[in-house]
Amino acid sequence: MTTDNQLLKRLRIVIKASGGQSKFAKACGVSQSLISLMLSGERDINFTIIRAVCHDLGYSPEWIITGKGEKQADGKKDSTKLVTEIQILRTEIELLHARMRSYEKQFEEIKAKLSPPKPLN
Repeated sequence: MTTDNQLLKRLRIVIKASGGQSKFAKACGVSQSLISLMLSGERDINFTIIRAVCHDLGYSPEWIITGKGEKQADGKKDSTKLVTEIQILRTEIELLHARMRSYEKQFEEIKAKLSPPKPLN
């Protein structure tokens, strides 16, 4: 998964409003080095960060993820529901990727069995 540049821009806004990377990392329960890696694009923004931004810091899931809607969460249950749905979808995607890797491996094994042996020169 590749982190969207606009998502990074919104994350930077949240980090600045939180008082910098160290304070933001502490509020999210992660290391400052992880935040630095995410901001540099070396690591994807993960669900832990998005959940913390929404639940712990009070930002709207819709705004942080899509850039639409109000920046601050309005406290409605819809925000919690959206974050939960995102978590479920991410889990489903991870399962699909694992299945795909398994199928690719099986395909390569079958292909190797069906391919004629290479003649020795």
